[in-house]
Amino acid sequence: MAQKAHPTILRPTFDLYKGSTYWDEAKFYYITSTIKRLIESCCVGTTQYLNNIRINRHLELITIEIDIIHLHFRSRGRFVSRRYKENKKTIKKQSWTVLACRLHAAIKLVQKLSRTKKINLKINRLKFYTRAVPKPARRQLIYFNKGFNRAKYDYARYGMQLIYLLVNNKANASSLSRFLTQNICSRQRRKRHYQFLAFIKQAFQALKPYRKITGLKIQIKGRFTHKAKGRSRSWKYQIGSMPLSQLDKKIQAVYTQTQTAYGSVGIKVWICS
Repeated sequence: MAQKAHPTILRPTFDLYKGSTYWDEAKFYYITSTIKRLIESCCVGTTQYLNNIRINRHLELITIEIDIIHLHFRSRGRFVSRRYKENKKTIKKQSWTVLACRLHAAIKLVQKLSRTKKINLKINRLKFYTRAVPKPARRQLIYFNKGFNRAKYDYARYGMQLIYLLVNNKANASSLSRFLTQNICSRQRRKRHYQFLAFIKQAFQALKPYRKITGLKIQIKGRFTHKAKGRSRSWKYQIGSMPLSQLDKKIQAVYTQTQTAYGSVGIKVWICS
């Protein structure tokens, strides 16, 4: 029996090649993919997520337009824990100013790579706060934001914001994939990955009444558990329908791979809008 083709391969896509006459297609794809990876690396360690990027070139001018989702890691109110250990923690996410400095330095690298005279960078920043999440959903997830749990579930506040934007079709699959990747790698202690996956499931259930997307599917497979032998485990979650056999449906598919202390982990995200 012949192997079935993947539905995303058969799905019609628009032609991305918009280069000039002396930029062949291979060089165009190499430069644009390198620019995208460079800008994604600028967002590492921050609460800013690269939602979309558009690159156009005309003669000696390159125009880069990026859409960034700016989530907020901490509330405005001052928090003092009853635990001495949590008060001594100084780890925090980098701010927007750090990202702006990184992008400014990245533009010079892009100019050397593409050998163009002028580069225009346009940034569309969407700022989002926890208070913008509907109150009934925040009440269901209040356990993760309690004072004695904020250090344990440090991803809960901005994770709730990202998932709400996702179900409202304002964030794409790559943002969710990056959020899953950075937190799967950091939950190395015993049962911490179970708590993270339980938060993901509960957050989607709480925000399910507000969803504007047709369906979403997440699959995490690999060695991300705390077992000594590093046994492979698969975790799946889906809301709504995922019509992979219908070619006229718009489906975002992102496949990423990361490395943990126990082995490699593959993350797949599908979003049908």
